[in-house]
Amino acid sequence: MKILLIAPPVFDFYFTIHRMEPLGLEYIREALENAGHSVTLYDSTASGKVKTVSAPPEFGYLSEFYEEDTSPFSLHNSYKRLGDSFRKILDFIAKNDFDLIALSSLFSPYHPDVELLAAEIKKVSKTPLCIGGTAVNAQKNRIAETTNADYLNCGNGAVTLPLLADAIAGKIDFKEVPGLIYRKNGEIFMNEPSFEPAWCGGLIPKRENLRYFRKKKIAKIVFSSGCRNRCAFCSIHRDNKLAYRDISHIKKELEYLLSIGAEVVDIEDDDIFSNRGYAAQIFEILEEMHEKGLSYTAMNGMTVRNILPFAARLAKAGFIKLDLSLVSAEKSVADHLHRPHGIAEIEKVIELTEGKTEIEVFLIPGLPGTEVSDTCNTLLHLHKLGVKGGLSPLYLVPGVPMFEEMGIPENVRLCRGSALYPFDDKKRADIASLMKISRFLNYSLEHKNDDNYEVFLNYFNESLRRKRWFRLGKDGILRDSFEFYENFSL
Repeated sequence: MKILLIAPPVFDFYFTIHRMEPLGLEYIREALENAGHSVTLYDSTASGKVKTVSAPPEFGYLSEFYEEDTSPFSLHNSYKRLGDSFRKILDFIAKNDFDLIALSSLFSPYHPDVELLAAEIKKVSKTPLCIGGTAVNAQKNRIAETTNADYLNCGNGAVTLPLLADAIAGKIDFKEVPGLIYRKNGEIFMNEPSFEPAWCGGLIPKRENLRYFRKKKIAKIVFSSGCRNRCAFCSIHRDNKLAYRDISHIKKELEYLLSIGAEVVDIEDDDIFSNRGYAAQIFEILEEMHEKGLSYTAMNGMTVRNILPFAARLAKAGFIKLDLSLVSAEKSVADHLHRPHGIAEIEKVIELTEGKTEIEVFLIPGLPGTEVSDTCNTLLHLHKLGVKGGLSPLYLVPGVPMFEEMGIPENVRLCRGSALYPFDDKKRADIASLMKISRFLNYSLEHKNDDNYEVFLNYFNESLRRKRWFRLGKDGILRDSFEFYENFSL
């Protein structure tokens, strides 16, 4: 068969472009090609095109926070599309003759846009269309009732798609396809999914369109699947059992990535280095490959407890940036959320790395039990330690009990962190202010010697004093922005 896999464009107020490699689809392509199919992967974000578009009306309440601002404490300023337009994708489909089209839907807040694209595809093509990804896993019953696709895939697409192709060709019955959701005589059928890791079967996916991270080519990799932690806000342990790849297979993939020009490898594991014996073997390979030219990041976030035994080796192994997941420094909150470590472990890692590797520590402001003032104090503490503090405002994950109890909005677009949805007006303004404070503190770590630093510092402090932000237009004029309510003492 001729099969088209599509990584759709992303619509939001901000993006992390260097993390957009569609690794899941690359695994699926490899599995399909191994089964004898001709596969095209349309990676719509590979172009890097960013276009400002109209925000959906449900985001209207964000206009007072996301506005033009060129100051070092700015927030997002417009709603954008990252990637090719629907029209360009539809034209590509029209110019080719495919037997099956598959769309990736990785995050619930973006699924409505995937469905819009699916609807447009069905207007111009009679080709069978399948949507799969974690968004389907999270809300398969709801999506199955309304989807524009012919099929849905729950679970591992590298298992499902080759067998779906066989079913469409009449070689097997649709009920034999793991994870397939389909209609027959008006009734919805849901086959038991396969959640085995994508790398099972020895797949090493070919890579194209490498992104750039700090002007260096970057590629993703996974060493393991699942997570041994049971954090209350996370869905990873729900479907993905903890499993580890064969060490020699990992080395083979790293050698492949080096051979195609990758300079940085982003390790995407959810619980990297959770097995100390396994991690020790991995470090030997990382150090060996670093000597040959590879460096590493782990932008999905590192569990600090896991890396403490290896912290002194991280720079030697080639880690150029550590994204550490703290969530909250408040012990009572961390214990309630079943977090595996606290601020003391973070401090120990900072000490052992001796400033040789950049560190950014991520918090989730707005989690139940957290206070805005406590999050601000943690940001200040991290700043004094000389490391950046990253904020990921509370976002709601469908299917996770903690968030289901809070109430998943009918419009899942509102589940994203940039929507600042789960807060009342006052707390929303304070959370947005925390984001501004984090931005300026991180800026000040690197730019204290800039000519205009003192000017910005004065406006920043004056904003905190009067509880109303300044914003700097492209015309160089300072204007008033939104008010907030917390007494931030910096």
